[in-house]
Amino acid sequence: MDKTKMIAIAVVAIVAVAAVAIVLTNDSGSDDVEINSQLKVFGNADNDYNIDSDDLELIGDIIAGNKKFSDHPLADANHDGTVDAADEQLVQKILDKESCTVYHYNTCSTGDYVVSTKWPVKAAVSTASSNMLWITQMSGMADKIYGISYSKSSPPDPTLFPRFSEMESIGSSSTKMPVEGIKKYIEDYGITAVLCDKTASTVDKAEVEPIHEGMGIDVIRVNPALVDATEYSAEMFLLAFLFQTEEKCKDVAQWWIGLQADIEDKLEDITDKKTVIACNGVPSANGMWISAGTSDYKQVAEMAGGIYALGEEVLTQYTSGCYFKQNDTWLYNYDIDCIVNIKTNDWYSCSVDKQAKYDESVGIFSQTQAYANGDAIVVVGDAPIPLRILYTAVALYPDVFTEEYADGMHKEFFDKFVPGNTVNWDEAFFMLTHDMAY
Repeated sequence: MDKTKMIAIAVVAIVAVAAVAIVLTNDSGSDDVEINSQLKVFGNADNDYNIDSDDLELIGDIIAGNKKFSDHPLADANHDGTVDAADEQLVQKILDKESCTVYHYNTCSTGDYVVSTKWPVKAAVSTASSNMLWITQMSGMADKIYGISYSKSSPPDPTLFPRFSEMESIGSSSTKMPVEGIKKYIEDYGITAVLCDKTASTVDKAEVEPIHEGMGIDVIRVNPALVDATEYSAEMFLLAFLFQTEEKCKDVAQWWIGLQADIEDKLEDITDKKTVIACNGVPSANGMWISAGTSDYKQVAEMAGGIYALGEEVLTQYTSGCYFKQNDTWLYNYDIDCIVNIKTNDWYSCSVDKQAKYDESVGIFSQTQAYANGDAIVVVGDAPIPLRILYTAVALYPDVFTEEYADGMHKEFFDKFVPGNTVNWDEAFFMLTHDMAY
């Protein structure tokens, strides 16, 4: 990737431009759903979710002086600081599906930045957190991933990701991609890209990315843990554009945006919102990690209508949460109506040990009033993010969001977007309460 052409002002400009609403009608004939997502690719002059003839026309208007470049920063398709005939030529190549180099934003924890990528991407390797595997599935380009990196303790779920579960790990981490490990994949599959998440340290920008570039490998970064449907869809559309699978993810975006709107509509009728804390996993030697700050688990709880119970003082040391140990008492100072552990493993294989899973997930909170009231609940953490939100909403407001409704939407998602899945829907369950465990 060529990072010498970064123009810092473009980062500011792109954020300032409002996304254009596109209305699609899904195949099922349901109501139209607006997609306000932005494709962060230069050449997307009108700032919507794709590159089409409208962008070419708008670039022509800018060249003719009928429109202002400053109002359409993505019109600079070749990212050289000007809008001219060269940008028209590059967009025309994209429309004609000709191989070329495109410029786009990588999503990064230290700030989004511009990179160039050989287009279209036909083969790649990827880090393999559950969130990353889901976004490849939902973007429609999972079959173009030929190698993954994951830790031995978190292999891909064979029920959810049968193809990925058969792959050997390139490295030993689900968030980092070893440079040496990918050489074999360059030779065997002709990979030209590495897909990783937004965390800057996963493939270090200063040291590791240049090594990849020297090998002819582009680094593509997305945030696969975004909780808002519109923001998540923007990441999906970036991958779908780069891998040329746009048609496969439009319906996914529309489905999620529609579900989010339905959840928001139902929440409007709730006047007495519950306080909540969220966590994931099981206690370590340091205790249970409780989400806060920038954590996506906290955002899931809030998107489900909860008022997050922890105050700002817990963020003085951590930006995304804090530990609670068995003998700690500080948590009892908070008014917590509901505790939700968004926990992974075993749900889809129908092999959950109910009592063991409940105890390890929320047993540490047994002295809280929420636990005593039966409002310490474990929900599925392996599911796509919109379904995590929905089951958390059921945990918070069971009179408004029924478990039957959540299960129905869950099955609908899999029927539509996870073809060939082998989930035993008659046996599976995706929430665990005290009453179920005992």
